[in-house]
Amino acid sequence: MKKALNEQKKLIDIIESVSTSTYTCPVCHEILTRNFGAQKQFYSHAKDTESNVSQCEAKMKLIIKDDKTIFQESESNVLSTEFYNKQFDDVEVEMSDYMSEDGYWLTKEQKDIIFSTEDRVKVSALTGSSKSTTLYYYSKEHPFSKILYLVYNKSMQLESEKMFKSQRHVEIRTIHSLCYGHVGKFYKDKLTFNYGVVDIIKDLNLNWDRDMELAVKVNAMMTEYTLSSAKEFEELEIFKEDKMRNQIISLCNRLWELKKKYKNSIKISHDDYLKMFHLSKTDLSSKYDIILLDECQDSSMMMFDILKNSNVKGICVVGDPYQKIYGWKNAVNIMPLFDAKEYKLTTSFRVSNHIAHIENLIISDFIGDNIKMKGFNTKQTIVDKIDKSKPYACLCRTNAYIFAEIADALYEDKNKKLFFVGGFNSYSFDSLKQAYFFSQGRPTKNKLFAKFDGYEKMKTYATEIEDIEILSLIRMVDKYGSRIIEIVDGIKNNTVTDKSKADIIFSTCHKAKGLTIDIPVYISNDHLDLEVTYRNKYLKKEEDYDYKDKKKAKKDISEEIFIVYVGISRCKAEIELSDSIKRYLLMRFNHVGHELHNVINNIEISNLKEE
Repeated sequence: MKKALNEQKKLIDIIESVSTSTYTCPVCHEILTRNFGAQKQFYSHAKDTESNVSQCEAKMKLIIKDDKTIFQESESNVLSTEFYNKQFDDVEVEMSDYMSEDGYWLTKEQKDIIFSTEDRVKVSALTGSSKSTTLYYYSKEHPFSKILYLVYNKSMQLESEKMFKSQRHVEIRTIHSLCYGHVGKFYKDKLTFNYGVVDIIKDLNLNWDRDMELAVKVNAMMTEYTLSSAKEFEELEIFKEDKMRNQIISLCNRLWELKKKYKNSIKISHDDYLKMFHLSKTDLSSKYDIILLDECQDSSMMMFDILKNSNVKGICVVGDPYQKIYGWKNAVNIMPLFDAKEYKLTTSFRVSNHIAHIENLIISDFIGDNIKMKGFNTKQTIVDKIDKSKPYACLCRTNAYIFAEIADALYEDKNKKLFFVGGFNSYSFDSLKQAYFFSQGRPTKNKLFAKFDGYEKMKTYATEIEDIEILSLIRMVDKYGSRIIEIVDGIKNNTVTDKSKADIIFSTCHKAKGLTIDIPVYISNDHLDLEVTYRNKYLKKEEDYDYKDKKKAKKDISEEIFIVYVGISRCKAEIELSDSIKRYLLMRFNHVGHELHNVINNIEISNLKEE
């Protein structure tokens, strides 16, 4: 670790540190050892294991931006020859004789799905493989069927409505809008987007200090319940061995009954009325002949149950298992659970064979699957540096890193026009400003902060329950201090609502999911460090690891890998990969080349012995 907090809580680089001061980890707050050797200078934990080092360094990226890596000419040559401009003579896409309305041929994989005859169908569609187009023509070939097309969110609904406007037999909904029409509309005065631990303490009259842990567990069980197929709280596996389980279940039942009442002040979330719809076991077969479910990799067991209870004859679920990036929302990939004929879409029309090749390597190396993605876009290029004097898009893993990227961009040119995918308000910039005011003891307009009796109380709460949203705000306040006001005001003044007028388009990888970006893309460096991950997996021995929960570590890393997969597949024009991806590719090239060299040597030695 190169940076740490000094006694004044300022972030200090190891080079600027002094031997007479004490330094702490900005993430876990452990006192660090200052190592100042001739070759290496770094801070270390008392017991640096693979687990705590990687976790703390990854979370540090919520606080600071890494310095850019300077690659040697030989390294740049390897990247160019082996990855950016590699020749692919063995990649072939099989086309069909089915022509689109726009005059181009569809692939054989697409035609097989469009004319599938099974009542139950599931489609594993890799990123950019035109699944929406495939579903459009699937629906077109079923003109006399009443079709319900369930999409992931409102923006996808609006986009699909434009695409399917000529097909009046297709009704496009989000699962929330479907359930709102049946149940949610009766609770419109009680709906909220922010119901959490603080609300549970208030609504159940719990004690703030004594019952904090209990409230956190009630919130966790309520969240699991609303996304599960369970009818009763007792059916859930969560807290099975917990001594407080009976008390947790009792409070959950009490809270659920309060939420279900129309006329009280207890708020309900949008997932709550989804659960109410699920429990109603609504039969949809009189209204629809076919249900198309998109993004099934980020679905839930509750949604799986809704499909079963619908009694609709024709069901087609579509998704990409490698775009499952909402595990933090307890999302479940229901495709493996769905008993149906499986089809695949492996040709990405968005990316080139070069990006497809890198995607194949990443999924193979870190997930262990051979996805055989093919790239159809011959115009896309990977470049060492995009030209940032022209409009470009920047994709980041976190909101905090977006703030840091913006600070850098406005430092270079304070007049840069900015556009935010999902809207300015969805990036918590105003919350960051309010967090700074709150830290100074000033009144706050933020409803979440107002629930706390002071900034320190909020910090204690966020640390105890590991509230990432609040913790990231606190860390940015620690890093930027009073500069936050100037930077946020600059961001607000420079924000445009028309992306065609923007110099830079900013998005997190999560918000960019489903998008195709036509301008050059820069992948920021705050995702999982692929170089370190590759080294740990392939170049270190098993006994060197000290994971307390290897299963959880593997699950966590899978989702982080999928975020990288999503990020680098958004662009159809020029793309600049992050330094982490470049370092991984170089390490992989050197490692695989070394292994191949050893194999060849062993073969030659074996041949000599035989002679």
